[in-house]
Amino acid sequence: MERLLFVDDDIEILSLNRSYFTEHGYDVDTASSAEEAMELLKDRSYDCLVLDIKMEAQDGFELCNNLRKTTNTPVIFLTVLTDSESLVKGFNSGADDYVEKPYRLQELEMRIRARISPHIPSSYEQKHPAPPALSLYPEEQQAYIGTQSLKLTANEFQILYFLSQHKGIPYRQEEIYQALWGENYNTHSIQVLILRIRKKIQAAAPDKEYIRTQWGKGYVYTES
Repeated sequence: MERLLFVDDDIEILSLNRSYFTEHGYDVDTASSAEEAMELLKDRSYDCLVLDIKMEAQDGFELCNNLRKTTNTPVIFLTVLTDSESLVKGFNSGADDYVEKPYRLQELEMRIRARISPHIPSSYEQKHPAPPALSLYPEEQQAYIGTQSLKLTANEFQILYFLSQHKGIPYRQEEIYQALWGENYNTHSIQVLILRIRKKIQAAAPDKEYIRTQWGKGYVYTES
């Protein structure tokens, strides 16, 4: 049973989400503040986190930034903030998706299902030394430079893995989004996610690129 955590200062929304997702077979926790959410996260792990942005004390952006220091669990923002600045800030804080309020519960469930992926704790670093090259492990949803994990989020890994499986073929943002999630939505998020992938790769291997931009054609995977 997948375990979800909804964080929102609107009690009615929390109640609505808990009722719907519990009835549809999920294990659901709710928190009305970032502080309450962090307390729950000390004792429990989740398959997906759904966060509001406009909350008192600590907002969703700050909460997501803090979460990304310790977990790559998928994060979806559920918010009334849909301007471009908020969208970019949300993805830069580590979110995987963005759903606008008011929303349809069925759509939210579809987006959660698209982001949930099982995580198998890795023993790779201890048992399997490797040369300092990029290695991708679909069963873990993770990538390594040598023995160093890139600590990719689920969506970051999916993009990198998709491009690696089509080496040398350029894909535009909308083509990547459509291929991975079957939707035409938030294609700008691909640009932000690829920027994050590149930063993580360069931090581990400054002389490597792996994802290049072919102007007018899209993003292409290369090992050179």
